[in-house]
Amino acid sequence: MKIRVFLLIGVLFFSSAAYAQLTDSERRGKALYLRGESPSGKEITAMLGDIDVPGSTLNCAGCHGLRGEGKTEGGVTAGNLTWSNLVRPYGHTHPSGRKHSAFNEKLFTRALVQGIDPTGNQLAVAMPRYEMSPQDISDLIAYLKRIEMDRDPGLTETSIKIATILPKDGPLAEIGAAMKDVLTAYFANVNDQGGIYNRRIDLATIDAGANAAASAANTKKAVENDDLFAIVGGLSAGADKELAVVTRETEIPYMGPATLLTQASAQTNRNLFYLLPGASQQARSLVNFAANKSELINSRLAIVHSENELALAAAAAIEDQARQKGWTSVVKKAVSSERFDVAGTAGVSPAAALVRDLKAEGAQTVFFLSSSEETAFITAAAAANWTPHVFLLGSLASRDLLKTLPLSFKDRVFLAFPTVPNDVGPAGIAELRALEEKYKFAPRHIASQLSAFAAAKIFTEALKRAGRDLTREKLITALEGLYEYDTGVTPSITFGPNRRVGAMGAYVLSIDPAKKEFVSSGWVNN
Repeated sequence: MKIRVFLLIGVLFFSSAAYAQLTDSERRGKALYLRGESPSGKEITAMLGDIDVPGSTLNCAGCHGLRGEGKTEGGVTAGNLTWSNLVRPYGHTHPSGRKHSAFNEKLFTRALVQGIDPTGNQLAVAMPRYEMSPQDISDLIAYLKRIEMDRDPGLTETSIKIATILPKDGPLAEIGAAMKDVLTAYFANVNDQGGIYNRRIDLATIDAGANAAASAANTKKAVENDDLFAIVGGLSAGADKELAVVTRETEIPYMGPATLLTQASAQTNRNLFYLLPGASQQARSLVNFAANKSELINSRLAIVHSENELALAAAAAIEDQARQKGWTSVVKKAVSSERFDVAGTAGVSPAAALVRDLKAEGAQTVFFLSSSEETAFITAAAAANWTPHVFLLGSLASRDLLKTLPLSFKDRVFLAFPTVPNDVGPAGIAELRALEEKYKFAPRHIASQLSAFAAAKIFTEALKRAGRDLTREKLITALEGLYEYDTGVTPSITFGPNRRVGAMGAYVLSIDPAKKEFVSSGWVNN
């Protein structure tokens, strides 16, 4: 009985120590060990003979293993780098016959930088010498002291614990419930088929909260207290910047939040993966499309925008992309959508005044980024006998535009969309319908349910590719390896080491005002 008690105490102690949060120094050291990257941004150089390469090319984990356990490849043995092994008082004898005494911090630093072991022997020629700052070396040593006990949370031999972020109350609660139906059913179906390498996927829900601060606080608390391995799908609900900070600080992978305000780049946050292009990516695609129209490339370009976060992000992307594409005459105008089509005290509506000013300035290309006000703008432009090319984000356009577009604006109005109905193929919809039937949930808020379905499907595929010896790092690597992956309900998805938006571009559609229907110009990359 005493033996069993001691074993149980040991297991509990190991679990607590393994899943304890890394210190800031240990976290920085982990980035150095796994990826050869200094969080400070300082350059790390690896020297192999007379060849100098970036440290990320020859990172520690590539030869010594994710846990520092050491491994042999191609006849070359990379030793065990766990600190308890390095400081063994009786020293080391290597397969080559080389012997040396124990390391300490000073001797390890010498070995890392000069390639000399504690006894003064040269290390094997396959071991690079590194140029690193003293702080980076200190952080790396801090992580090596912890590496044996560093285990990703949310993993057991039989389960993978994940979460999604959804609003429980408020105007988006019904959409959240619809997405939860799909996520719950999808992972239940995976579990019914034996899970992933015999691990069940256990799904929890994090309340998005009433505002961005609450969403970030709820998420951080759940990540730190509930042993979560990853976050999948859900709604960021206006907390995109805040959630990006949480995922970066806690190093938890987040796959597929539904949002138009994508935040991540692989350089600033490698943990965030988006399925579809946000407003900025769609805006850049619109600029690329416009740049292919020879009559527009030398035109005066106007960016009309509201002053909300989404419109400002899109406007900044348009201005930057337009400059890159060669536009030299670019003007930005902020507008208020309040009573945009109603005449003021001077008898002129804001829409008509804007048309008057842009026409007088000679604008021929207008990117209009004010929610549901483009109809008033185009109507006023038609009344003024002015027909510029107008470019819109579909997410900001009014549903009435299709019915009310003046005939004079045929082939003059273009909208960007992240996805179109043709993306939903027969196989994808059949898979979703089978889940609806098996788990008895109702189809509702279809676009949101399709987003949840795609996020769950990609996450599951990445788990399979990551293998039985699962880690967060292997999950991220597996996601980075997805190339033109077909979810069945979205554009094909491609991630990469420097790419965190799966579909980088947008569909560009025009409107046939006579037939009152959209006409596709196809997918445009950005």
